[in-house]
Amino acid sequence: MVVALAPLLGAGASPSGGAGGRPAGAGAGPSAPVAHGAAIHDLHVSYGAAAVEGNTLVVRIRFFKDDLEAALARHTRQAGYTLRAAPEVDAQVMTYLQAHFTVAVDGRPLTATLAGSGEDELDREPVWWYAIHFEAPSTLVAFHVENTVLTEIFDDQTNIVKFVHFPDQKQKTYSFGRGEERFLIRF
Repeated sequence: MVVALAPLLGAGASPSGGAGGRPAGAGAGPSAPVAHGAAIHDLHVSYGAAAVEGNTLVVRIRFFKDDLEAALARHTRQAGYTLRAAPEVDAQVMTYLQAHFTVAVDGRPLTATLAGSGEDELDREPVWWYAIHFEAPSTLVAFHVENTVLTEIFDDQTNIVKFVHFPDQKQKTYSFGRGEERFLIRF
């Protein structure tokens, strides 16, 4: 793995800064109110940190646990789906992500592979993160990202992804949601 991409696999990534797409985080940051201990909270957001270096893209996405469980219950047709650290769960999440988070170069989709996963916490709410790896046949200069994660569950779902290009560390942040599912990322 490219050295600059390694920090994405650690805990505690948070969205900030950057430009591009529509403004990210306008009132929808990690400190927005949530109903602790409830099955449903007011904030429907995922946060992604993406590193682009050479022909490699690694994206680490954090989800509220209950939101991701709701999406996986629908996707797998298993009522009461429960996330846990297990290879079969990782495989089901990857199947879901391959359908809802796609990257294409010159109209050709790139294959996503799992680079890591784990549990975390965001404002005392349980979250799960998944890191996915994409490799292009040549240097990533321009590519399309389509992110419809959780939008089939929540009308107000927002998916914020901060892209950092290495080695120059240029940053761009995009906010994906219904009606704005796809962006051209160019470095």
